[in-house]
Amino acid sequence: MFNNLAAEIKRSGLTQKQFAEKVKINPITFSSKINGKTEFQLVEIKRILEFFKLQLSFDYLFADAE
Repeated sequence: MFNNLAAEIKRSGLTQKQFAEKVKINPITFSSKINGKTEFQLVEIKRILEFFKLQLSFDYLFADAE
């Protein structure tokens, strides 16, 4: 699971479903991805980083909690 990404979504005041919709990922698919069951695609990662205005690094947001 990507705990940092989940925490930052929560800090933004959005639910994971709302966030997924903002970054144009199906909420069910997003749930699978944030929980590490499937991988994010590059275009999805770019949209996530753009949402956070590139203030948070890829390494931070996608640090593996394993």
